[in-house]
Amino acid sequence: MIKKASFLALVSCAVFSASCYAAGQYAQALGDCIYDNLSREDKNVMTQWAFVTLGKTDAAKQITVIPESKNKQVNKEAKKRMTRLMTEACAREAANVALHESKSGLQDAAVQLGVRLAKEQLKDKTDEALANLLNPGTANVLRGAEVLKGFFKKPQ
Repeated sequence: MIKKASFLALVSCAVFSASCYAAGQYAQALGDCIYDNLSREDKNVMTQWAFVTLGKTDAAKQITVIPESKNKQVNKEAKKRMTRLMTEACAREAANVALHESKSGLQDAAVQLGVRLAKEQLKDKTDEALANLLNPGTANVLRGAEVLKGFFKKPQ
């Protein structure tokens, strides 16, 4: 409890600090730390959080609307997990963000986390998605280029 209170006091002080150098460096480290310390269940919750967050954009709202009750439920669970990670496994990285990137560091770290979660989820689904998105000739050219890529490289 004291650890959490100390951390929150540090974050509060840092918000009013003028120190903002090396923008992005600490946020990226925090986002990576959080991602690297997620359990399978944490990843599910945080992927849902990224989804409902993205679902608030105008483009996403044109496809589907996520009920406010679901937004609240996912955000509540994500908040618990983020608080635990930022006060335990990633406390040093969170403190660095608070000290050096207080204006947008937490937001940048959340974006970093969301991108990594989305990349993981999309990785094994892109072949099928691209096959449906591209015409067959373009898809075949891209596959052929990948096969030939190593053929034209000079030996080192």
